[in-house]
Amino acid sequence: MTQELPPLPVGKTIFENLRLKKFLYIDKTMYLPMLQNAGQFVFCARPRRFGKSLTVHTLDAFYSGKAELFRGLAAEEHIGSPAFVPRPVIRLDMSGPADSDSKAILEERLTDQLKDNAERHGVSLRGSDSVGAFFFLIKDVHKTSGQTVVILIDEYDAPIIKLIERDPLVYDELLLAETRKVIRDFYSKIKFSEEHIEFAFITGVTKFSGMGLFSLLNNLLDISINPDFGAFMGYTQEEVACNFAPFIRSIATAHRKSDEELLGAIRDYYDGFSFDGKTMLYCPFSILSFFADAQSFIDDGQFTNYWMESGSNTLVRKFLKDKALTVEQFQGIRVDRNFARNPGEIDTTSPAGFLYQAGYLTIRTESGKQAENGKQAESGKQAENGMPYVLRYPNREVRSAVSALFLENINLAWTDISQSGRDLRRHLSNGDVPGMVKVFTRVLDGIIHLDHADANRDPREGSVEKAILETVPDDFPERKRRKLAGILTERLMREKGESFYRAILHACLWMGWAKVTPEKPESIGNLDLEATYGENEYVIELKMAEDAKGADAAVRSGMRQMLEKGYGRSLDNPILVTLVIGRKERNIVACRFLKDGSETDAEIRLKGQATCQDSRPEIRE
Repeated sequence: MTQELPPLPVGKTIFENLRLKKFLYIDKTMYLPMLQNAGQFVFCARPRRFGKSLTVHTLDAFYSGKAELFRGLAAEEHIGSPAFVPRPVIRLDMSGPADSDSKAILEERLTDQLKDNAERHGVSLRGSDSVGAFFFLIKDVHKTSGQTVVILIDEYDAPIIKLIERDPLVYDELLLAETRKVIRDFYSKIKFSEEHIEFAFITGVTKFSGMGLFSLLNNLLDISINPDFGAFMGYTQEEVACNFAPFIRSIATAHRKSDEELLGAIRDYYDGFSFDGKTMLYCPFSILSFFADAQSFIDDGQFTNYWMESGSNTLVRKFLKDKALTVEQFQGIRVDRNFARNPGEIDTTSPAGFLYQAGYLTIRTESGKQAENGKQAESGKQAENGMPYVLRYPNREVRSAVSALFLENINLAWTDISQSGRDLRRHLSNGDVPGMVKVFTRVLDGIIHLDHADANRDPREGSVEKAILETVPDDFPERKRRKLAGILTERLMREKGESFYRAILHACLWMGWAKVTPEKPESIGNLDLEATYGENEYVIELKMAEDAKGADAAVRSGMRQMLEKGYGRSLDNPILVTLVIGRKERNIVACRFLKDGSETDAEIRLKGQATCQDSRPEIRE
């Protein structure tokens, strides 16, 4: 990077500091007059690290009339016009009172924030508790200044989320109930102070209808999925290409790429969030971190998962704990507009609703292809007409994050998930199938016993075979009934095991930032996994065997199946891979792959044992 480039505001949230210290600022001030005209009370939900706090500080500077900070920005003309009237601002950051250990501490922290605002406006704070103090503060600031007040509340849901995040051992339902009541009563004063308020803007991660905010403020305008505010927070592709042009040129030159090639790769990894189904956005923290950390990309060509590593994922980890979820089960779920607007309470909603609110899933219209191909007007029209949305992971960065969390959830005995992701990317890039399989076996070796047991449990140990027997017609001869039940039971065993391990390998590949299609339908059947990384394309077939002794026949049968049915024939030069999972070993016990015309058995080494296959290429007739 050269010295002429402006400093990047990674993690910076104070608008005034950004402007005075000449940090790079992507202008979003064109939305401020729109907000002012939208309604008296406005709410907007966005995931973490999406610029909510910066937006609140920008609104503070705007309504406070700090015109010098807006020179050269879209709002300059508006704030400089004779019709513009500065307003006194009460700004509250609710992440401060969050994670209070008692109702008294919560009250104290709320009161401290109110005191700061009272001092800012030269009034004395009065009231017997935080709720009363908030009401009197609004009233007294209006009276003292002669102007109606602007209320800005950042992270409004933080006090509730922090308590929900707590470890089950210290989870306190009574404290949660008390906190909900205090916060609900606190926000109710906004409604009761309506005559003293010019404008109120509230933001947070979730939409907690149970907090009373949305029932009390019945005229609260929720702009979370409003297309007019689709790019209100987050950066569009055009904004990235324009504002980061010198950074892009510098990195592309150092990495011997064209600007367009680098932008395409960046877009693939970091773009793709959408809050209206049509406008594609970058998470500001991720893209700013990428350019600030450009040297690491120049050195090794690897993108970094900044969004995952930027803050606490405690709530998501806690949610995933003990849930039998897979990374692919949410991809492509169709939802309606009501889901996008009201996905439910984050502590009681469905997994899809939870991951959507947490920012791990985003919405697209239909398949999302229209928006991704640039047909955003048509896509947006569909959404406005009530066409269904589809849930998707925004980009490779988030898919990798979800995959890592999934693997952590089932992989308590081994935690080096990030290193495995880096190793896997290297092997995938080099077309190194044995290296890829080595990572797979390492991950599988760390899976806790109960998860393996669940995947390998014989249905005949329970009531499955009995249930199957009961579904077979009574007029079937007993011998045929039991034979049929045995066949169906064996099939169930096989499919359950394969699906469990396929989900793990799918997560590994996503963690390695490959493009993955599970169970891809083709005319000859469904491919277990199709994965692309760079120029390499992989088709993976998964088989089950009782143990390593039966692996040789299974792996050769699997490869024969792939060749006879023409798996991957739609690809230019696919690498065909057959993997065999041994139920006894609970890991990959055989691998056979076809690359550049050579069919080869990979050597499999498991912890505590070695199962060696002949690594010489097979001479086919």
